[in-house]
Amino acid sequence: MAYMHSGVHRAGGRLSVADIAAQPGGIEALQCRVHELRSRGVHFAANAIEQEMVALDLSPRG
Repeated sequence: MAYMHSGVHRAGGRLSVADIAAQPGGIEALQCRVHELRSRGVHFAANAIEQEMVALDLSPRG
């Protein structure tokens, strides 16, 4: 994902949804991650990412 090499670092090595979304291509990376998690059956994590995206008004337009 693009944010991994961007130089953005947080305590504990974790990034928030807002941190990722702020990076170039970050929203697309989050959408890909949600898809990947769902395909692996990890719906709780996918739901958590989607809820944060909605709270930050990052949901896809269309």
